[in-house]
Amino acid sequence: MKTLAATLSALALVITSGLTDAASPAPTAAQPPAPNWYNVEVIVFRTVDPAAGNNETWPTDPGMPDWNAALALGPANSIGPAVPYQALSPVNEQLDEDWARLKRSHDYQPLVHASWTQPALDRATAPAIRIGVPPSALPQSATHVLPATAAHVAVTSAVPLQATLAYGSAKLSTTGPYLHFDLDLALQGLIAKSNWPATPINASAPIPTASTAAAVIPAFQIYRLRQDRRVDAGKLSYFDNPMFGAIVLITPARKPQ
Repeated sequence: MKTLAATLSALALVITSGLTDAASPAPTAAQPPAPNWYNVEVIVFRTVDPAAGNNETWPTDPGMPDWNAALALGPANSIGPAVPYQALSPVNEQLDEDWARLKRSHDYQPLVHASWTQPALDRATAPAIRIGVPPSALPQSATHVLPATAAHVAVTSAVPLQATLAYGSAKLSTTGPYLHFDLDLALQGLIAKSNWPATPINASAPIPTASTAAAVIPAFQIYRLRQDRRVDAGKLSYFDNPMFGAIVLITPARKPQ
């Protein structure tokens, strides 16, 4: 038979153990791992062949990318840690030779070169990034004349706005363990022959000839490129249609401390 002292000692041990358990903090939920960071480079180019797209059926109103809702890049800064959606300095760009090769080409014309660094977030929360500059983004007092030659631009707050022939948005995100890239671009290009009006705008005028076609056929039309796909880090990806396209390179970047 237990003595009274032994019973009291056992009871004290149970009470002390209970107090210790009550004082222990509740286990916390595991924190999700920090997202991986990547450098993103995009070169947009167009086909210069006047007959490009003539065998395609192009909508007269393909809609426009929501450039205003996309995020403008922060200015490049080689001093200090990287911040999300910061433009890369030219020294960190890897597609300069591709840009130069396109400029030397007789078949293609490079239009926009944008590059930035960012964390890869899931598709629901990752923001889209502005690519190029639409004429509608210029001040009303500015003359909305597109440049005769391509411009090598990254849209940052430190660079004056200059309209580009191609513009839109791009989004890098993750779907599970995979990288995903969404591209939505518009090109202001020559009107395809398939969209030439069947009759002159002025019904009483004669059928246009080569010398009068310029007054009858619109000077340009909008082409749209909307594609999204999985991409692999470190490998070039191509997005294109018969009128224009983009080269995309995603490379791992060091996470800022």
